[in-house]
Amino acid sequence: MVSAVGYRTPPPDQPVHYGLPSPWLTVIFSLDDGVESASDRAALSSAPPLPIIAAGLHTRASFVRPRAGQAGVQLAVHPLAARALFGLPAAELSSTDYDGRQILDRTSASIQDRLTGCRDWGDAFTVLGGHLTRSLDGRRHVDPRSEVRHAWSLLEASAGRLPVAEVAARVGLTARHLSTLFTREVGRSPKAVAQLIRFQHAVDLIKNHVAHAGRTDLAEVAARCGYADQSHLTHDFVERLGVPPTRWITEEFRNLQDHGAPPAA
Repeated sequence: MVSAVGYRTPPPDQPVHYGLPSPWLTVIFSLDDGVESASDRAALSSAPPLPIIAAGLHTRASFVRPRAGQAGVQLAVHPLAARALFGLPAAELSSTDYDGRQILDRTSASIQDRLTGCRDWGDAFTVLGGHLTRSLDGRRHVDPRSEVRHAWSLLEASAGRLPVAEVAARVGLTARHLSTLFTREVGRSPKAVAQLIRFQHAVDLIKNHVAHAGRTDLAEVAARCGYADQSHLTHDFVERLGVPPTRWITEEFRNLQDHGAPPAA
């Protein structure tokens, strides 16, 4: 588990929020009727509320329609923990269809029902933590291959900068074989995962800058995160979000100042 955050949405300042790509799986247990989210902005108008969201690794933004008072617990889950927590590899989680009720086991649905009756965050985290612990204890663990775990740790330690060929050599595989194993386990190639790690690093820096100074220096972010230059960083944002980082910062400014993002699938 990378993080677990309880959220309650204030009156929204934007009709649509971005669910940013990241190297982590997104799982949300709502404390109400659910989150309206879609992989395409145009599809958001007909998206039903989902009480449980389970999203695989997506390389482009999803879109969320926030409602005041909306509440839940959002988990960022390491893809290599998916087998232990959910009984399936991360590759089986969709990057376009987020309905967790279709993927997670029946007890997860019953836990969501219990969460809607929780009196406070302490109760909610106790209920959800107990469920996840029982899931870990009750399953026969089939761990991802050691080469995949080692390769991921190398990519993460280098903030996505280590060339895939070098990663493969260090774990004793060809680049092609490593790519096959990664795709089978997490649904993405090592190169795509490295790029997601780099993008996440850039997003985290921007959030920290805006939260503490109310602004950011995109050229500095690009240099620190391994982009060729600011134009390269901007191109990456446009590819993933459909907008440059300056517009994303403007649209999400209040959330960035709070150093918290809305629910993201």
